Amino acid sequence: MALYYSKPSVHKNFLGRPWKEYSRTVFIQCTLEALIKPDGWMPWSGDFALKTLYYGEFKNSGPGADASQRVAWSSPIPAEHVSSYSVQNFIQGDQWIPTSS
Repeated sequence: MALYYSKPSVHKNFLGRPWKEYSRTVFIQCTLEALIKPDGWMPWSGDFALKTLYYGEFKNSGPGADASQRVAWSSPIPAEHVSSYSVQNFIQGDQWIPTSS
């Protein structure tokens, strides 16, 4: 963050951009720092993939987490859908990722 604070107007970033159609990116309970641009997401090229992507956020915190100025094609994730993005449900992680103690 020291680099960001040295020139905050220069060091801004996005949460992501759609390289392919049907891309899906979610941020769930993440701390998002001030370097995240208020619109949050960047288009790849014009409106490419904007009709097929899903970019969502749920209960993030920090200065970059204010979703009130996000692009129109991002979404708040409904609370009842959050579990579908868990490691267990989304990538069957309980079958191949060792548990930690």
